[in-house]
Amino acid sequence: MFLKPLFAFLSCIVAGAVLASADNPYQEHLDDVEKTQANYGYLLEHGDDALLARVHLIRNAQESIDIQTFIWKPDETGQFLFYELWQAALRGVKVRILIDDLSIRSIHNYVAYLTELNKNIEIKQYNPVADNINVGVVKTISTMTTQFGMYNHRMHNKIVVVDGQYGITGGRNYQNDYFDRGVNRTFLDRDILVLGPVAGEMSNSFEEYWTNDLAVFSNEMKDVRKTIETDTVQTPDFAKGYEIPGMFSELSKCASDGPCVDERITSMGTKLDQVEFVADHPGKHDDGDDLAETTESLVALISNAHHTMIFQTPYLVVPKGKYFKKLRKENPEMNIIVSTNSLAAADHFYAYAFSYKNKKRYLRKFKWQIHEMKPNPADFEQMLRPIPGIERAENHYACIHSKTFLFDDETVWLGSFNLDPRSARLNTEAGVIIKDPEFYELVKDKIELKLAARNSWSIGPRRKIPILAFFNGIVENIFALIPFANIWPFTYSTSYELRDGGTEMSVYDEGFHENYKPVGQFPGTGIKGKRLKTRLTKAFFGPAQPII
Repeated sequence: MFLKPLFAFLSCIVAGAVLASADNPYQEHLDDVEKTQANYGYLLEHGDDALLARVHLIRNAQESIDIQTFIWKPDETGQFLFYELWQAALRGVKVRILIDDLSIRSIHNYVAYLTELNKNIEIKQYNPVADNINVGVVKTISTMTTQFGMYNHRMHNKIVVVDGQYGITGGRNYQNDYFDRGVNRTFLDRDILVLGPVAGEMSNSFEEYWTNDLAVFSNEMKDVRKTIETDTVQTPDFAKGYEIPGMFSELSKCASDGPCVDERITSMGTKLDQVEFVADHPGKHDDGDDLAETTESLVALISNAHHTMIFQTPYLVVPKGKYFKKLRKENPEMNIIVSTNSLAAADHFYAYAFSYKNKKRYLRKFKWQIHEMKPNPADFEQMLRPIPGIERAENHYACIHSKTFLFDDETVWLGSFNLDPRSARLNTEAGVIIKDPEFYELVKDKIELKLAARNSWSIGPRRKIPILAFFNGIVENIFALIPFANIWPFTYSTSYELRDGGTEMSVYDEGFHENYKPVGQFPGTGIKGKRLKTRLTKAFFGPAQPII
């Protein structure tokens, strides 16, 4: 009975020795980092590349692996990465995983299993709402009503640090959908892998969270401890029968092959002119500051922009936007472009509902050029790598999940920050600020692909009908002042699609309506229920915007 675990253990030792002695595709850049204290960045645009980078680093880790995330699902990708981390732990690598409390509740069996499987694996959860994993409906409701502030404060940071030398940050959680393996949905996200002193900054941030009182060892939860003590863990046994699923076969082979990793990731690297890691402190706003670190960094970049801003965000909720009003007043010629989701491509209808509610402000006051992602963009196959064995469902849709902000042809803010009140005020966030024209152009090209008319609808004012448009605007403004009953259905804006033979242009350009045709407020949805819930949320839940 003990032969399989023993064989697995010996296999890991051998594999670890081979990998440790293999050529490191990052070695040339690491040598330069040591000499010059430079920083290198590798854009991880495709989900498969992002997973490849993680698996390669895990397999080659020598001392430590630290992972901080908001979500970790126990699907094929989640299990595969747990297996790889266990193998690293068998080699003596110290593995620490910090997951937000609300996510870890669905994988408590894995937590119990992994922490008992190897002493080198430690798992903590951030800001637990109770001392049990399985809280129950009654306890959940009572906690939300009596301790809402604590319950609503979540850790949204995404960080991987390996051996203190390699760092990854961006928007990806751990789930099939983030790594090109979703059957019903694909999150189009963005990460960056960095080498250099900035990786040390990421490591320091992780340590601050790990040692904070809000981070609690998961095996200290009462029911997890009981599960361990009674040996009633129910989960796949990595040590006895786990086989890497076919959907990871090619990736697994490449992850152990230095030249393959070099071709797909290292050779695409950029020596960065300037890069800074920025992260909120645990507890966010407990010290009474008006703006947390990530919010402050973005406000500073927005306030000091001169001619161009490009935002890509899954959620677009700016209830007041005093900074954008001021910016537009001071810079009437500023070019502000936004890439976000349509309702058909959105993963949360209620978040979209608040974007829908505020569109008149975005268009009239801010003069934003808004492009909403189509659920089935024409260039979808360019936005991900084809994965053998993945057959997508008929109702599969693509959803923007990347959080990236570009300024003045030079600066990129890339991380976990959504343009919404949760990121600004409630959740802790993290990211990097990069000032480098070459890297800027690389990211800009990726965003512009999603902005193209064949992949996104343009949002613009309806064509004005004299007199009728005037009175409709007055009534719409009156209803907008009523927080609980904004029921006026005739909105200022709608979605547009490029006409056959039309020329792509801004909604503010003369001739826009000759080149684009209106396609309704919620094109591509198909599901009437989704549209109805969006309208009802917009109409009756206006005050909920700060806590979505």
